[in-house]
Amino acid sequence: MSAEATCYPAAQHPPMRVALVHAVDNRIADTQMFGIHFMPVWAYTLAAHLEDVPGLEIELHDLRLDPMPASGPVADVYLFTGINQDCDAILETARAVRARAPRALLVIGGPICWSYEMAGRLGKLDAFDHVFIGDGEETLPAFLRGLQHGQVAPRIVKAAERFDLGKARPMNDRLLRETSARYYGGVLEVSRGCPFLCEFCDIRVQPDNNRSHVKPVELVIQEVDRFWELGIRQTLFACDHFAGDPHWAEAVCDRLIEWKARTGRSMSLYTWLTIDLAHHPRLLQKLRAAGFDMFFIGVESFNRSSLLETAKVQNTTLDLVQALRRIQSYGFIVVAGLIMGFDTDTEDIVDITLAGIREAGLISGDPSLLTALPGTPLYQRMRLSGRLRDAKLGLGGFKYQTNIRYLRATRGIREDFKRFVRDFNAPDYQLARLAAFLDNIGASGSYAPPASATGYANLGRLLAMTARKPLYLVLLALRLVRLVGHPLRLVAILRAAALVARRSTPQRPLWFYFKFWLFNWSNSIVKYSGLSDADFDIESVAADFAMESVLPAGYETPTGDEATSKVEAQRRLTSRSLKALITSRRAS
Repeated sequence: MSAEATCYPAAQHPPMRVALVHAVDNRIADTQMFGIHFMPVWAYTLAAHLEDVPGLEIELHDLRLDPMPASGPVADVYLFTGINQDCDAILETARAVRARAPRALLVIGGPICWSYEMAGRLGKLDAFDHVFIGDGEETLPAFLRGLQHGQVAPRIVKAAERFDLGKARPMNDRLLRETSARYYGGVLEVSRGCPFLCEFCDIRVQPDNNRSHVKPVELVIQEVDRFWELGIRQTLFACDHFAGDPHWAEAVCDRLIEWKARTGRSMSLYTWLTIDLAHHPRLLQKLRAAGFDMFFIGVESFNRSSLLETAKVQNTTLDLVQALRRIQSYGFIVVAGLIMGFDTDTEDIVDITLAGIREAGLISGDPSLLTALPGTPLYQRMRLSGRLRDAKLGLGGFKYQTNIRYLRATRGIREDFKRFVRDFNAPDYQLARLAAFLDNIGASGSYAPPASATGYANLGRLLAMTARKPLYLVLLALRLVRLVGHPLRLVAILRAAALVARRSTPQRPLWFYFKFWLFNWSNSIVKYSGLSDADFDIESVAADFAMESVLPAGYETPTGDEATSKVEAQRRLTSRSLKALITSRRAS
């Protein structure tokens, strides 16, 4: 087929079979998620926007749960999506589909397409007849209608602008009813975009994404109510920053509180936010009353220089430890995003990170290594300084694989990470961070218990998920053996249980937090057990690397469609931090 366009000689008369394929690297899904899988929300969303295309028969194949059918009818069109780390699995699946259904069209969209375009690697997706870049809610239905009428279709289909989430539809009801019970809780996309400009983040550089695009509040409530009718009690509000538009966030909370009062129903909720939430006590109170139990927050680093380097400005306007303690005092669990490998990381970065986690009382979250995502200012800086390396754009195959060359020696980074893992999983350390979390509960005077006895982390449901595959049961058994088979770990668990028993009351139940802490500690033990040098595929700069190249010429020139004034501000912050680093290295 032509690299530019595909011409269909005759119209495709209904019905047209369309298969939505969710293909991932199962080595990662099985060993990092431990059998806990979340709904492929993209499939339900796109299926809703295809409902007006006549004569479509839509089916969903989630390869985390079931393999592609080896027999039976084939589809006319296979729609794939994915992220960078799943590229090999996606391509392998596409080859198998092509062999079984040679006349079918293979189409791919989603984050991988935009990312690969930014990296100049769209050729990696040559196995597909069509590549969609940008939001697909409007471009995909138009494409399929044209396909039905024999129209010429370009191979690369780009959305002209961001989809207006005010036009969003309820997720496809049939797919939800048929498949939602297979997943841990529900996933509901509620907004897109983030107003901040972190150097390493590719959210902010996507077209018109440096602001919040939000779904109508009533649609959010409608979807939550429908989830309840389907038996779902835990829901992830998927977004880039839930409170990026704080007035909308408060409106959602107000309507959730009203829904709870009117129906007597309650949903345990989890979403993604930024640390500046600590500045908004009224919103914190409303989030708790609405049913939120957990937040993912990008802490990134407890080292101020590292935050300034990456222009994580919102994390430098307050004391990080105190901000995390303030948020958690309401009863929330903060799942912390942490990164090591910044140019300005100091030699004692492991000690700084461990101290920050312990003092903040974080009972979830562990670090990853910095990676340059295509399209980001960090990617541009690494490219201009010659520090990009040919590696997969994401984790996969190795526990730690990155595409940049670090300033610190490779051996030092490996040893630091292994020491972090050892000290992090030490029984005394784990007990200390749980104690710090419990000390902080209610410190603000605004504590409220979880919306339900299980909260968002429903261990009964989690354990039920692990019973679906022998591998998951093996991992569960391994988790138990490594927890209770180690005397010091067993002692720490018993001490933690005694601590919780002393402090838990009917007005302030704490066993939910104990179970969550124990589950996360066991995850970490299984994940990092036997971590060795062979698990790392990383590099450092050459011995003759010129420190001046840390801030390469041309870096401060904005690229892409970002808001120029904000980009200039981000570049200034990063440049100032890197210039200070260069000066200090010269002095030493």
